[in-house]
Amino acid sequence: MLALMTTVAATTLAVVYSFPMSEFAAGFPLAVVSEAHAVAAAETSRPDLRRVDAETRRTLNSRPGDAAAWCRLAWVAAEEGRRADMLDALDRSYTVAPYGPDVTAWRLRFAYGRWTELTPELRQHASEELAVTVRTRTDLVNAAEADISDPAGRLAFVMGRRNATPRS
Repeated sequence: MLALMTTVAATTLAVVYSFPMSEFAAGFPLAVVSEAHAVAAAETSRPDLRRVDAETRRTLNSRPGDAAAWCRLAWVAAEEGRRADMLDALDRSYTVAPYGPDVTAWRLRFAYGRWTELTPELRQHASEELAVTVRTRTDLVNAAEADISDPAGRLAFVMGRRNATPRS
């Protein structure tokens, strides 16, 4: 009986983790399900910000150390013009994962793209992340730089990159 129950539980979890957007998975309060729904809602041409926010918060209830979820909340807050919430969520993303690695590309674009809105502490976090990334993932830095439209952020990025590049 124990073997049968174990098999059923394992199969159920495998289905939920493999197909988190399925109707079957929707009945399970797992972070992977809410994460999949949040990402899906954010990736549409007209994102449903309320749904993204709600699903992301559900993810954070299960996984408060999820840097991608904190970054997504920062994005939602920025889209809705809630600067203080954006700064708080971005700061929390740095608290749980100061150097990414999974969120580094997005976070560098986001932070340097809003450079003038950031606090000095957040600028320091972004600068430190850039310095580490310059040494380890040059391709990511090149791609991120191309997407920064804020003139002050672009200048800060170029200067940070130059200062972090090892001299021969």
